[in-house]
Amino acid sequence: MNKKIIFLINSIKYGGAERALASILSKPELYDGLDVSIVLLDDEPLEREMPKNINLIKLNSKGSMLNSVVNLHSYLRQVSPDLVVSFLVRSNVSNAFLRLFNQVPKSILCERMHLSSHLDNQFSGIKRKLSSLLPRLLYRYADAVVGVSTGVTNDLVLNFSLPLAKAFTIYNPYNTQEIAEKAELSLEINTPDEYIVSTGRLTPAKNFKHLIDSYLSSKEPSPLCILGEGEQKEELLDYISQRNAADKVLLLGYAKNPFPILAKAKYYISASTNEGFPNALVEAMAVGLPVIMTNCPSGPAEILEEDETFDSKKLHLAKHGILVPLGDEHQLTEAINQYQNSQLRCHYSEKSIERVGDFHIDKIATDYWQFLKSVLNN
Repeated sequence: MNKKIIFLINSIKYGGAERALASILSKPELYDGLDVSIVLLDDEPLEREMPKNINLIKLNSKGSMLNSVVNLHSYLRQVSPDLVVSFLVRSNVSNAFLRLFNQVPKSILCERMHLSSHLDNQFSGIKRKLSSLLPRLLYRYADAVVGVSTGVTNDLVLNFSLPLAKAFTIYNPYNTQEIAEKAELSLEINTPDEYIVSTGRLTPAKNFKHLIDSYLSSKEPSPLCILGEGEQKEELLDYISQRNAADKVLLLGYAKNPFPILAKAKYYISASTNEGFPNALVEAMAVGLPVIMTNCPSGPAEILEEDETFDSKKLHLAKHGILVPLGDEHQLTEAINQYQNSQLRCHYSEKSIERVGDFHIDKIATDYWQFLKSVLNN
């Protein structure tokens, strides 16, 4: 009988965890001979297509941690998997809790965010302390925890009591050929003839007001186009209006295929305050864009300087793009001014494509499945 692996995730949204899961499962030859399925904790519509060869089961936990544990326990008793691999905090906590009580034979947690800074952005005071309690208590009971970057993994060891022997890092996979093909398709959204681009959910963590201020102080003549939707949309529209910048800063909304829009831009810029392994950054690099990004925890320095410990109080012309200190409007403006030099943009365009090869789906998906099989068979 084939061994059973369940991939557990809260639901299928448009986020990086869901994208990574789809990529890992997109190479069926890597898991031939295994019984693989996806379990969703919540019964919600799928916003991203999953591989059609994979059985998908929806539970009905309605976003509740308690319901997630109860429903998952009930389902696992029916199917008796050999390994449960989880993504996102609620799924990870549920998986680790059931592993603690031996209701899961083996478990692997995949942490996508730099958890400390992510929780710092969400909570303060006693709520902040309580928010980290379950991961700190439970993650250690998993058989292994995979961080999406070295910074994410180190944070789990230093701040969430994860034993070093259980801590591993595997980067996100990217199908560069598919991205290139999608970039050749027609635009879904009208854009200016020339523009710079930023992407991401319209949330405080993406720091779009800071980006807008830095951009408006710069010498950049082209409009700033922001691609994405989110709860901050109306607030940002009001802010743009207050700055009399409606002709300079354009909120484009969500694009199912963002790659033609990215490919047409002069360069990519992000002022994000928190990442795990910034998908949008690497996707922009995959279409050959020069990039600017704040050196937030974690991922940007690891990607652009190939050094997760790199820090600087000034903008830095890194190996593969420009890194800017977090929260420094003046330095972000200066980085934008640096990219008025077409030769520098051309240099970093080449460096972007060069770096993305390190995250190619063939390499990363193989790494994932080799690791999963090693845990499964030990």
